[in-house]
Amino acid sequence: MYKLDLIDRKLLAELDKNSRQPIAALAKKVRLSKQAVKQRLEKLERNEVILGYYAVIDVFKLQRLSARLWIKLQGSYNEEEIVKFALQMPDVGWVLRLDGAYDLAMIFWSRDMLDFDNAVKELKFRFGEFLKTVDVSFIVRAHHISHRYLTNEKTLHELIMQQKFSRFEISQTDSKILQILAKNSRVSLVEISRQLGISDKTVKYRINRLEKNKIILGYMVVLDYAKIGYTWHKVFLRLQELSPEKYQQLISFLKSKINVMFVTEAIGVSDLEFEVMLQIPKQFHELMREIRMRFPEIIKEFSWITIFKTEKIYYAPQQ
Repeated sequence: MYKLDLIDRKLLAELDKNSRQPIAALAKKVRLSKQAVKQRLEKLERNEVILGYYAVIDVFKLQRLSARLWIKLQGSYNEEEIVKFALQMPDVGWVLRLDGAYDLAMIFWSRDMLDFDNAVKELKFRFGEFLKTVDVSFIVRAHHISHRYLTNEKTLHELIMQQKFSRFEISQTDSKILQILAKNSRVSLVEISRQLGISDKTVKYRINRLEKNKIILGYMVVLDYAKIGYTWHKVFLRLQELSPEKYQQLISFLKSKINVMFVTEAIGVSDLEFEVMLQIPKQFHELMREIRMRFPEIIKEFSWITIFKTEKIYYAPQQ
């Protein structure tokens, strides 16, 4: 396990709030020299604590669905082959390896239901004999919450992506900028301008415009949580006897917990989901007990999985 000191934790927390921050800004916030911050980041990257940086793009504003597959495998399957195939499929934004009720999760930024159906069929035609369960769900609203557990920060910093299509049109150049930032949100303006053959001033203007129009919601960091002693749990809640007030109270309660990093409002296998980063199994038991005690009348049932490997996070569907 990689041992983080307080400065490392502050750096990772700042990068999760805005991974595009320059070294100088990070240095000021953690009160170190730019050279010292640069060396720490290089060490965290070299030891694969930091696995990457990405832009969070509101795919709904690009007229895309957020459709998910939850897959349980069976038989003498080759998980590596299935993952490799999934990573090459068009419009796949997330690929996760799981433990528990499901073995794999995939998120598709599909243009429409027909595109999504074709993708599901393609997967089933190729690997159908190994797919025991293929459940489908759709994201309606996703709350991306910063990693407060790293520093025990109380202030809520979140990005919200919700399924409300807009008519905002992006150019081919905008699309290429999004693709670059989705792969590495820390890439410089100079490097983007070099790749696209346009001036860095033009790149800066276009990024600012994409941010202002909430196409780019923010910039986050990908961590190897197990390497720093955390386990990533995802909980599926089935709800009953709901009222708008109780529903919002539950969401607010989940957001108040500093270890919660995603709250997802969904249609499909659950009504509400959340993801939590914990160090001790007992903490998970205590959290679930607290939720059930506080909201006994609306929680019908729940289940959970463990996310143990992130194969892909990419928010830039091809135009």
